[in-house]
Amino acid sequence: MKTEIYTIPIQDAFAEESECPVCRMYQKLEENAINYTIGPGASYMEGDIREQSDEQGFCQKHLEMLYEYPNKLGLAMMLKTHMDKTAKELKKAMKAPLPQAAGLFRKKSQMVHPVITFVEEKEKKCFVCDYINHSFTNYINTIYYLYEKEEDFRKQFAASKGFCVNHYKVLFSGAPEYMGKKYLNEFLMTLNETFINGYERVRDDLEWFICKNDYRYKEQPWKNARDALQRGLVKAGSIMEAEEKKE
Repeated sequence: MKTEIYTIPIQDAFAEESECPVCRMYQKLEENAINYTIGPGASYMEGDIREQSDEQGFCQKHLEMLYEYPNKLGLAMMLKTHMDKTAKELKKAMKAPLPQAAGLFRKKSQMVHPVITFVEEKEKKCFVCDYINHSFTNYINTIYYLYEKEEDFRKQFAASKGFCVNHYKVLFSGAPEYMGKKYLNEFLMTLNETFINGYERVRDDLEWFICKNDYRYKEQPWKNARDALQRGLVKAGSIMEAEEKKE
């Protein structure tokens, strides 16, 4: 299989033993994004980047990941200027007329206040998510490209352990837009097959995991069910950390 710089993350993810190669790709992107944001030579010291992080802020998940990073001073600096900007904008929103009690025939849409609108818009934004999503879209498109161009990748794709529900949907929904007619049907059928085979395999392992916690099956072998719960979390919830912590 030909290797280019932009295909390496995809090829590496599919070469690993994983219940969802796309989760693995996303995880690596997330690690890179956190390091870019707050790691050595971090972007937060650059004026234009700081302006973006002040505007977008961070979602709960990525704020927790940033807090786990050793650079507490860097996070404090980013939070401080982000909070400065948020407080300034909220003060403006607070100047709007205060909402009145809802009447019997008043619609909820008529009660929207600039404070609510501002906070709801903030909740949709995250500097780290935005950084990840730009590259992640390119990664998904590269999967389609490799499937069309490389026979070895088609074999690798078909031999994979499948995908989590979320990334199965992502691959399925994007294929008609980004793939040509020649391989589209084959890709979707292969995707369906690899997904459902992998999903039901883990489902069956979970069933045996449950049985093994029943005293009647105590003397029976574990088969492949010892880490079934961790792998089930990957398939059902894209929780990649669980797979890495399996016994």
